[in-house]
Amino acid sequence: MSDDVPALVRQLPDTPAGRQLAWWLAMLADEGAGASAADWDRYAPELRARLGPLPTAEAMSAAWRANAARLGAPVELALESADAHFIVATLGTAKDRRWMLSLAVEPASPHRMMRFEIERRHDFKLDVREATAADAAILADIERRCPIVLGDTEIRIDRGRDYLASTRLMEDCTIGIASVDGVPAAVSCGAEHRVRVGGVMKQMVTVSHLRVLPEHQRKGLWGAANRVLAKYWDHVDGSNAYISVDNTGMQHGFANTPNKWSQIVLRAQLDCAALAGPPVGRPAAPADAADIAERLNAFHGEEEMFVPYTAEAFSARMTRAADLYGWERVWMTGGAVVGVWPAGEAMKVITQRAGTSTQQTCGVVLDYGFEPGAEAEFEALLRTWCGWMAERGMDTLSIFTSPASPGVGLLRSLARAAEGFFMWTPGIAEPEGAKDRGLYVDAVYF
Repeated sequence: MSDDVPALVRQLPDTPAGRQLAWWLAMLADEGAGASAADWDRYAPELRARLGPLPTAEAMSAAWRANAARLGAPVELALESADAHFIVATLGTAKDRRWMLSLAVEPASPHRMMRFEIERRHDFKLDVREATAADAAILADIERRCPIVLGDTEIRIDRGRDYLASTRLMEDCTIGIASVDGVPAAVSCGAEHRVRVGGVMKQMVTVSHLRVLPEHQRKGLWGAANRVLAKYWDHVDGSNAYISVDNTGMQHGFANTPNKWSQIVLRAQLDCAALAGPPVGRPAAPADAADIAERLNAFHGEEEMFVPYTAEAFSARMTRAADLYGWERVWMTGGAVVGVWPAGEAMKVITQRAGTSTQQTCGVVLDYGFEPGAEAEFEALLRTWCGWMAERGMDTLSIFTSPASPGVGLLRSLARAAEGFFMWTPGIAEPEGAKDRGLYVDAVYF
């Protein structure tokens, strides 16, 4: 612990609230050294629900390390207001950042913390709000101006006029906008949905599409834009996020985030012109819902994060945004099924490398599977879709798999490239044996 911290702590009143804040500051300075499961008893049930499941000493230590990396070491403290059960203080850290800390404890002994807010103090006016359909052009503009940097490669995504198209495929999505002095500068999306981890159903928030304008990075806008997701934390089991194995910048930001999975996700990119084949199969219809659900469950049933379908659940998926992904977008043969969202009708991916710019218009496979012995039918359906897309000016068909997922060998053999992504589930541990079962991605939430 820095020599500064005991001096800072002595400024705090010897009250229930002051003692809890003193403990918290000492733990932050020590990056969680000596954390134990007993520390969880310092938090009241309502605050535990917000923080998520952290019952082990290892999980507590990891959370403190993440806090220390985000906030910085304490170097300055100014008391704003205090009484026995509530305290507000301004904290300055070694990262030249300032934070407002607001802590409230229960009036009865042992005075557990029932509320603890940490808010970044800025030298500019920060506004955060939920985005609406009227913000589509603003959201698209921010994303276009924020390239994804993968080594010497920059990737820009242009969602055109319909930025919200992908969110309409989700069950429940919230988008946050953070503004600097009234000018929109950052965006983040979060979608609540069910997943299956280690055979247990979990409510998860997948956080995605984070973008911060280059001129406003390192101002805390990442966390600010995510504030709109607070409405989920009192009832979900955790969150997850995907980061490219080549995106070193984002990986640095996640360096102290717990529960990184050992198996990566693969996005296979199929070349539509090279793989285009003749039409096979037929479009699905509502009467096929039970059959399709059974096929998907049999194919993906062992994979982590996959939730088995019922006929009703799959029908709901087909009608959620039928103009984007409806029954006519799912094609079947006797032993295989492939459903595609032709996202390239609205979205473009621009890649710049070594001064050369290329553009892709992609489709995304949202649902797929095949019965034992029907691998050739599955490949034929993929080729059919490639031909359909090529005729409409789209050049790439994306499909997600993992090293242990069924069909991965065929998909690797067909793909012109297979991009890897790490997955984190903070608060939810990777179950034993998951690496051998495969990792499912619902591309709607990617």
